[in-house]
Amino acid sequence: MERVLITGASRGIGLELARQYLERGDVVLATARNLNRDAAADLTALAAQHGERCHLLPLEVTDDSAIEAMAAQAATLVDGLDLLINNAGVFPRHERPETLDSHALLATLHVNAVAPLMVVAALLPLLRRGQRPRIVNISSQLGSLTRRASGRCYGYCSSKAALNMLTRSLAFDLKEDGIIAVVVHPGWVQTDMGGSHAPVLVGESARGLVALADGLTLEQTSRFLTWDGREHPW
Repeated sequence: MERVLITGASRGIGLELARQYLERGDVVLATARNLNRDAAADLTALAAQHGERCHLLPLEVTDDSAIEAMAAQAATLVDGLDLLINNAGVFPRHERPETLDSHALLATLHVNAVAPLMVVAALLPLLRRGQRPRIVNISSQLGSLTRRASGRCYGYCSSKAALNMLTRSLAFDLKEDGIIAVVVHPGWVQTDMGGSHAPVLVGESARGLVALADGLTLEQTSRFLTWDGREHPW
């Protein structure tokens, strides 16, 4: 039985990851920005179904005090953390060179790149007490400099590229603690973010991510991987 913390678990990939980990018997700490019934109905129903193995924690990832409060609450629920999945993210649309806004760009960078690093920092004491501790930061193929061949999506693409670099640096610092850190492209998935025409189903992506996290080794730390276990170009 693993102890898993997932950010952004109220919908999409995060919700499905929580479901799959709970169904196989793990303990899940699921965070969401808004845990009221309307915003997180599926997650609260999942928690009710699985009782003491599912814990819901409020978290606004751009609020440092909220991150610290979440970490303190997590420490009362588990004595170690085996897997952290930083899944929370935003995807601003309709960005054009003529309409770019610096505040909006910085807000996207905060949510998608800076916040995951701060969540890791707050949870390090629990990760250091985990069994084969792993950090999986959900990135995107749109953060790949090698593959970039189109415009727009300035905030999202740059924030995921920043997340890739931050995670790679983090991995080298944490390797001596035996903590694995990777970034993973979850596929182009049929979620609110990915849209209905995406080729990968939510359940399929989540199953791949679970299998990937299960098999991670310290030799793989700092890598950019795909949901189905392949190396992704930087």
